[in-house]
Amino acid sequence: MEYDIQIKTAVLHILDTSISFPVLSNNGLYIDGDISEFLEKHINKILDDPNLKKAMFTGDMNTARDLCQAVGTDKNNFASASKEIANMIFDIMLKNVDIISGDLICCLLTINDEKYYGILKLNYKTGFTHLVNKMEEGNTNSIIRHKTLLPAEGQKLDEAVLINLETGGIKLIEKAYEINGVKEYYLSKYFLDCTTDLSDNEKMKIIDKVTKKINKKYYDEDFDKVAKLKNVVSQNIEDNNKVSVEKIAEDMFETNLEVRKEYIQEIQKAGLTEEAIQIPQKIAERKFKTHKIKTDTGIEINFPLSYYDNSDMIEFTNNPDGSISIIIKNVSKITNKQ
Repeated sequence: MEYDIQIKTAVLHILDTSISFPVLSNNGLYIDGDISEFLEKHINKILDDPNLKKAMFTGDMNTARDLCQAVGTDKNNFASASKEIANMIFDIMLKNVDIISGDLICCLLTINDEKYYGILKLNYKTGFTHLVNKMEEGNTNSIIRHKTLLPAEGQKLDEAVLINLETGGIKLIEKAYEINGVKEYYLSKYFLDCTTDLSDNEKMKIIDKVTKKINKKYYDEDFDKVAKLKNVVSQNIEDNNKVSVEKIAEDMFETNLEVRKEYIQEIQKAGLTEEAIQIPQKIAERKFKTHKIKTDTGIEINFPLSYYDNSDMIEFTNNPDGSISIIIKNVSKITNKQ
């Protein structure tokens, strides 16, 4: 999906924990065509990322919220607020060595005419580049490992925050790091001090995990149940881009009311309490368009989910000796896949 994104102003601060202080900029970025396109592409990817979470500030005292509100009230506060935000994040990074160093871009922007404060952490990537050494006898070109490369336009950011300056709502992508011996999300817990909803990816992981658990408990990991789940989800998405947990339970477990009830309870216990779940198109295409099975004899078959329950294309037959025969039908040509 394309969004109408307009970058109004931006500043870049260097948060490299190999040195003991942040390198803060006193002047904003020059927003020319290349820089504007670079930021807009990254923000588009952020908005479409299935790991994006909605969040809200909490607490009576919240420094990050107050700084954003100050910028929303008067954009002249942008420079000082951005420095304060960079310092807050750098202090957390210094105390927790696993957090990756990177450049921090703070920006004021509009998304579909709504005002946002953006915080993009461009974590450093390691790569190789050339180096020209000028010597008396001439140039000597070599290859060096560069440890502070920024993510390219086509790469997704691991950490980003978009704060709506009118509603206070937060759109958040964050990465878990080891803090005090435990994997934690430092942006939401220690910087923003906010509550977060589940991302689309997290919701689908809960459904997958609970389905496999119930399938193993009651149906001995019957592959038919897994295919059926994908088919139910796929059909719901085609109808309205949403899936209902009740509908999944009803279609998968049919008249077995006890299993249906347990399935829904396990979903809710895992933190997914919504009745209907919006499934982004990218996740739908990746997870629910095809189904892959593997036999105990080592044969793997990957087939379009639309063929499930279509005996004209593929048929599974239970034999008297307990084995299963798989018949693939109406094939006009076979090609080799490397």
